[in-house]
Amino acid sequence: MSKNKKTAMEAASAYLANRMRTVHEVRKHLNEKGYDASEIDETVDELISLHYLDDSLYAERYYEYNREKKRGVKRAAAELKERGVDEAVIKNAAEDFLYNNKVNEYEDALSVALKVAEGREVDDKLIAKIARKLESKGYGGGDILRVLETIRNGK
Repeated sequence: MSKNKKTAMEAASAYLANRMRTVHEVRKHLNEKGYDASEIDETVDELISLHYLDDSLYAERYYEYNREKKRGVKRAAAELKERGVDEAVIKNAAEDFLYNNKVNEYEDALSVALKVAEGREVDDKLIAKIARKLESKGYGGGDILRVLETIRNGK
């Protein structure tokens, strides 16, 4: 047992109370609180077995959240990696999300671009602005090029 007043399970439960977290985030949190490795491992294993921690479900929900924010899969994948989610889990969740929700990232990117272009003359400056916007939102290069071509050809 560590020098903490709460058990690792109590600390992890409090940390999970506000929102979903990844396994990595919970491990890091407990480590920063001073719990020893064996206590952290036991706690994380129990939370996984109780389905309070599930990186696959976390990734799926994260893709949904990003879509609501008009962001692309590339950006969500990069942010999931930063949160310590395994690359195979990220890839599988992306494929499942795109397939199950019939997501067409080109259409999503075009929607964002049309909003930026609304009421403006299409020139090189606008095309560059749209490209930067779509890239920052995490859309793929192929989709960005298709969108830019569509905008250039008159929407």
